[in-house]
Amino acid sequence: MDKIKLTDEQQKYIDENYQETPNLIELTKSVFMDSSLDGRSREGRAVREYMAAKDYKYKTTKHPKVKGVNLSAENKEFILENVDGGMKAFEIATLLFEDRRITPLSKETLTVAEFISKNAPEQVHHADTALGEKYKPAKDLGAIIEKVNSCADQTLSEEKLTVQVKKGLETLLGFLKAPRLVQTINNYTNQNHRDLFEAEFIRATWDKPDLTSDEVNLYINVCIDYVNLMNIQKAVDKLNHMFEQCEDQREMTVRLAELLKTKSEEYNQCEKRMESLITRLNGDRAKRVQNKHQQNASILSLVQLFQEEEEREVMIKIAEMQKELVEEEADNLESMPDWKARVLGLRKEDVI
Repeated sequence: MDKIKLTDEQQKYIDENYQETPNLIELTKSVFMDSSLDGRSREGRAVREYMAAKDYKYKTTKHPKVKGVNLSAENKEFILENVDGGMKAFEIATLLFEDRRITPLSKETLTVAEFISKNAPEQVHHADTALGEKYKPAKDLGAIIEKVNSCADQTLSEEKLTVQVKKGLETLLGFLKAPRLVQTINNYTNQNHRDLFEAEFIRATWDKPDLTSDEVNLYINVCIDYVNLMNIQKAVDKLNHMFEQCEDQREMTVRLAELLKTKSEEYNQCEKRMESLITRLNGDRAKRVQNKHQQNASILSLVQLFQEEEEREVMIKIAEMQKELVEEEADNLESMPDWKARVLGLRKEDVI
């Protein structure tokens, strides 16, 4: 099997990021934008050889296996009693295991969440609807077409894709496997947050196969802010409702007004940050596309089209059909009486 040769862009990415991401596996995933890779893959060996040649230090990490969590009968009873009160799995786990350091994604929290989903599915908190679930990106062209049609309001059909659109969809399949994107989505325990993030990312990138790794990361930042905006807006709506309920309590209304002001400022800052990123992304890409168009002559587009196997077969078939028609017409002329041929001054060889 042939070795993989890193592109100039991939080498540059390693040069700029190997110190921040010294882990070989994580760096390989980022370089090739594929979360399924590891240091033993051809891609991983290519990254390792390049780093060794440049005398860059790297490491592979093995995390100690976390011991399983067994729930006692008392634990289970406690969970069922408290989940009725609208508590999240993380909050229940914190009370159950006071002597341990609990996080929203720790083994204890996931164990509690799994117990709730199996024994009281109707009581699962909305913030836990995706807790413990691994993000699974689309794997084939049919699945990604369905998502693009839904998220970007398109009517694409696998049988009627142009070369450019098909290239964009195939590139999007790779974008959705980018390690940072997968990690970001996995960090959301609310399914609505995951759906919004993925939908906005697909809508923004499905028709941009020329995006660089840095631009993909910026689009991820934009989508994170889409989720943040939704959460801030929900908080503002909740504070407004509380404000209306406490109009006769002066001290409370003052505090709520301050919180509303803070949240409104946070919303505006998030919105401005998004606008700035989107403007930057659109401007940089527009310049790149314009330069590419200036460099490419029309003949180059024909060459690229001919290189596509399907298009090449169509063009060859058309040429063969044209040749058959010419030969058929020449045979017709040749079968004409000699005096007509002489009058017209035509021979079969001349026609062909």
